[in-house]
Amino acid sequence: MRESGSRVYAALDAALRGDMFRNIKPRWIEWMKLFLAIIPFPEISAARSMAMVARLAPGEELRTGFTMQMIDEFRHSTIQMHLKKWYMENYIDPAGFDITEKAFGQCYATTIGRQLGEGFITGDAITAGNIYLSVVSETSFSNTLFVAAVSEAVRNDDYALSTVFLSVQSDETRHIGNGHSLLMSIVNDPSNHLLLERDLRYAFWQNHAVVDAVIGSIIEYGTTDRDENKASYSELWHRWIYEDYYREPPRVLRRLQLLRRWSHEQVEEVLT
Repeated sequence: MRESGSRVYAALDAALRGDMFRNIKPRWIEWMKLFLAIIPFPEISAARSMAMVARLAPGEELRTGFTMQMIDEFRHSTIQMHLKKWYMENYIDPAGFDITEKAFGQCYATTIGRQLGEGFITGDAITAGNIYLSVVSETSFSNTLFVAAVSEAVRNDDYALSTVFLSVQSDETRHIGNGHSLLMSIVNDPSNHLLLERDLRYAFWQNHAVVDAVIGSIIEYGTTDRDENKASYSELWHRWIYEDYYREPPRVLRRLQLLRRWSHEQVEEVLT
């Protein structure tokens, strides 16, 4: 964690030395005033959510994993708040970065962030912290949140946001492992299946309604880059969420079933 933080702050220092703000696109920075007003709140809510999940997780290993995830989420919120302060101190037009905490409770747009973050701590811990946050949000929608948005930041010469959010994304693998490990312990009880289906439907719709509304708007309208060869948000969503998250697990399951029933030659033919 210390090494990751050191790399982030070193990159921010390098961005200043390289005069990043001479080239950065003003339209992009204006959208960052809204985005960085929102995103630290879901992160700190995720930390609070992990405190709930860690109390009921079976086994010391999972409880330790969720406790470490809580510390990760605290770090994410802290470095994102620091990034907002860094923009305010160094960009030529700081207005907007300096009122985000006050505006958060008064701006209609920031209610989107509240809807996402409060969902992590509202209701029972499995629905909110495990299924909504770890299994759906961090496994699926973090790709559009932390990878697609980062790509667009680089197109607008914003290397600070890309550095911070790739550091955040590097922690998601551990968080996904925690969430799916707890999910597998729940799946073993058939009486939980209908509840899990309900939770998955709720979590997917909530993430779609909030994350896609914000990140889709930023990627499509927060940039002056109109490269015809650039993938649209819809195309990125289809690749990372529909294909990789929704479609891929059933394919893997079918392949495992084939391994049990078919000869080696038949399996090789299907897999290739």
